[in-house]
Amino acid sequence: MTRREALIALLCAVCLAVLPGCSEDELMVGGENGPVSHNERALVLSADEASQTAEVRILERPDDLTLTWGTHPAGAEGTADFSEWGSSGLPEAGDDVILKWIGTPAEESSFPILVNSWEPTVSFYESLDEAHEVRLPASMLRFFSQTADELVADFAGTPELALEARADGEDLVLTFTGKQLADYRADVEQSLAGYVSSLQDTEDVSAVEVTDDHASVTITASPALLDKPLLVGQAFMAIPGMCATLQALDGTEDWHVEITVIDAEKNVEVARVALPDKSVTITAESWAEAVG
Repeated sequence: MTRREALIALLCAVCLAVLPGCSEDELMVGGENGPVSHNERALVLSADEASQTAEVRILERPDDLTLTWGTHPAGAEGTADFSEWGSSGLPEAGDDVILKWIGTPAEESSFPILVNSWEPTVSFYESLDEAHEVRLPASMLRFFSQTADELVADFAGTPELALEARADGEDLVLTFTGKQLADYRADVEQSLAGYVSSLQDTEDVSAVEVTDDHASVTITASPALLDKPLLVGQAFMAIPGMCATLQALDGTEDWHVEITVIDAEKNVEVARVALPDKSVTITAESWAEAVG
């Protein structure tokens, strides 16, 4: 039995329950309208051990799996009651969790959420084989002029982007659902395409070529490019940065991007640098020297 099948078996194990507001002669036994476990992804805002309750904010559903999700809208805030079903242990403030409550398939969510059980969101998706880990190494973060702790804070403010962001030494480790990973990759690809298009639309750049494996960038331009700080940033920071990120999303452990600059008029190589191992400074003087 796979872990997904085991979860389905667990959800179907409840075959008899007394639903709130029902009399004794209205018990539901199995069937397609019988009680099932609903899931709510929530951020814990605070927890009270004495009352066995927590204040929570409902987070956006992070997948497109066929599961029984609650109907609370993302952003809704209210109380989760952990005492009704004898749940042991409360999550802590700041935890991203999956709360489970029992009801009919069509039952609307409401506060307080009477919690049957809960688990960290990452653990929930790991049990479904739907947690995908991506590591952004320290060398990549240094190229971005960012630290792992800074990016962890950024991701904490946008929980819809990833299930989890954590620092592992100087590396950043991101955990996505399959849908989140696909969406994040699409966003990075769109950003890369936008930077390439923006550069090619300027009179100082004749062509920008990026290989399919995102390991090589060739820029054909005139030396006037060096007088445009915004274009320089796009050419030598943004585009290779997007390429490095896509390599990480593809599982490449040691990222590398080779940047080659070609003089548009003479069609000769002005500079070549292999990131992150090497760096190069391009000036008007070095450009003129290269083209002779």
